[in-house]
Amino acid sequence: MCLHEIVGDYYRGCGHFHGRYFTGEMSDCNASRCKTSKSHMHKTAPNCGCPSVVTEDRRVQNLYQTPHPDCHRVR
Repeated sequence: MCLHEIVGDYYRGCGHFHGRYFTGEMSDCNASRCKTSKSHMHKTAPNCGCPSVVTEDRRVQNLYQTPHPDCHRVR
């Protein structure tokens, strides 16, 4: 699957990554069955059965030592 760069915050207290935005940068896997690849074999088919899974290439913008607020409420 292609890698799509996402920038976000990492919370060391719980290991939670909170993605903020996709940068638009992408590493193409060149697979014919990947919907986001330039080599996708069904470019003109509106409803092909190829997976549209987005694999994230995570970039940490902020590193917090505490748990994520959602994880902190559970404790």
